[in-house]
Amino acid sequence: MRSLALLPLLGLLAACATPQQRCIAEGTKDLRVVRSLIDETRQNLDRGYAMTTETRVTPQFRVCTGTRAGVAGVQGCWDNRVSEQRKPVSIDLAAERRKLEELERKERELARRAADRARQCQARYPS
Repeated sequence: MRSLALLPLLGLLAACATPQQRCIAEGTKDLRVVRSLIDETRQNLDRGYAMTTETRVTPQFRVCTGTRAGVAGVQGCWDNRVSEQRKPVSIDLAAERRKLEELERKERELARRAADRARQCQARYPS
């Protein structure tokens, strides 16, 4: 899950990358996602449960200032406070093992494709 959170940062770094690096990064995107899912699945199996994120929205009253009808003043305002909480959830360990096997199979397939793509990118954009 942590790896998925880093994907937007990779996008920012890609803007500074060479055309060859951007080409290779694009060609390995699916592989990186699958590897992140494999890591998460292994952690679930090690723990015996998965973690999910719950988003809660709580109305919150605050004092705010502003102008209404041309008159400045202080008034009460309602805002929504958004918070996220990680929560353990039960999993079917046998199904999680099957999922891991499928992800590992997909990883091997994507690794072959990514290697081919990297060679194509290196040929198209020599260093």
